[in-house]
Amino acid sequence: MIKIYSAIEFNFFFDFEISAWQLSTATLAGILIYFLLNPEKFEKFVALVSKFLKIVSKSFDRTYVKYDLQGKINDYLRKVSKRVKHIDIKKIKVEWIDVNTQSESQYIQNGEMIIRLKKGEHQNENIVKASMAFISFAFLKKAKSYIAKYQRESMDLFACYDLLKEEHAEILDQFVQDFMKEKMDNDKIADFFQKYTDIDEVGIFYPVLVQELTFLGEKVLARKRDAHQIYSEVTNLVNFLYRYANRKLREDNISDFSGEYCKFGIRIIGRSTVINRDGERVYSNHLRKIASQNETIYLIGSKDHKKFIKKVFKSCKSDINYSLLQKETYSAIIKDPDGEPIKVESFMMTIRNNSIKVYHK
Repeated sequence: MIKIYSAIEFNFFFDFEISAWQLSTATLAGILIYFLLNPEKFEKFVALVSKFLKIVSKSFDRTYVKYDLQGKINDYLRKVSKRVKHIDIKKIKVEWIDVNTQSESQYIQNGEMIIRLKKGEHQNENIVKASMAFISFAFLKKAKSYIAKYQRESMDLFACYDLLKEEHAEILDQFVQDFMKEKMDNDKIADFFQKYTDIDEVGIFYPVLVQELTFLGEKVLARKRDAHQIYSEVTNLVNFLYRYANRKLREDNISDFSGEYCKFGIRIIGRSTVINRDGERVYSNHLRKIASQNETIYLIGSKDHKKFIKKVFKSCKSDINYSLLQKETYSAIIKDPDGEPIKVESFMMTIRNNSIKVYHK
């Protein structure tokens, strides 16, 4: 046998020069694109520049306060919108009022919430007031039409606390003194707030609790409804997720939640022993047997099993008539078999029944 080898020589030569002008232009273009994709970052940048300029002239003070507020709240709104679908508000805008002729108010226009405020003497006060105005008016706006007052107020307090908890300590203290201290004297509000804390630690406050309340607010209610039944269902929902949050590792016997307005299930996927022994077959078969009245299923497992969880859903997607609503990776604190807290990296897929009807959005 005769072997013939053919050698081909490739020569590449690059000859280019980048001038300072071209480099600066490319840098500015990159910054512009970044700000276009992240407008809340631009607001924070304007606030930072204005903060220094107001040292020179007090005329920049209002600009600094305005964009500092907008940047903080819009950044929070962006993060929540990634975890919860069907959020009505896309951004907020702060407007200062003439206290002699106008009063403080809020309204929504084309998906933008306008917050009209009297500027306070201290920025901490402005931040807390604007944050609470946004949370109380726009956060879960539809659901709040139907849930009890103490449920609304407990949700507002926790969401606003979550918005401000990474700010300077004096801002959080301002919030505690202005709003939280008095409200927490109510036993029902305090109890719900504590349960929200546990639910949030395992990473399901926004993508499950807030998501289900968002769905609840979308349903209805062009028919007669029992307000007390809704109040009871929301309480049962919080207690259900609180029990889930406090389960120990490997305690997967959490049943579906089957209320009148909230119908969903949580499925834990990804035990290594089951994966190695049976692959996706067992989990896919379990999903095929989900209750027909369920509207949403939350598939939760380790971040390391992300591909496997996706594969499980894909294998039975056409059989169960569900579509992917969202997916995310997040940090969570769960309890080991002895009840001790451990930090894990988790993955969640939210799938939604295709037959669900929404009465208003």
